Amino acid sequence: MAGPKCEEDLFCGINLAKSQSSEEMSDLEKKHTPVISVSGTPKEGEAFEVSVKVGEYLAHPNEHGHFIAWIELYSEDTFIGRVDFASERAAPTAVFTVTLNHLHELRALAHCNMHGTWKGTKEL
Repeated sequence: MAGPKCEEDLFCGINLAKSQSSEEMSDLEKKHTPVISVSGTPKEGEAFEVSVKVGEYLAHPNEHGHFIAWIELYSEDTFIGRVDFASERAAPTAVFTVTLNHLHELRALAHCNMHGTWKGTKEL
């Protein structure tokens, strides 16, 4: 008997909400999709602040058995940084100060120990 398809397995690949509209997301998607916010108007070669939060649309649990373990930020496929979290002691929000020579789409990945890795994007 075959197991679940990758699309049906939260730990197979990267999970993406079926809709970018929070009104159309499931509760699972609302709790896990990383939301990227940018301060001001980013300019090439100048520092700007990027915030990534998990649980923006619906609070994510933060207990020993269920928590966000880390958040990573990318400019397209270029790695920018990673923040690791301890359960119960840290809220799943990461703030990065970045300087980019090319303003591409920002991508954030967030990993839940119970529901796998989730992706959020923001076009610059």
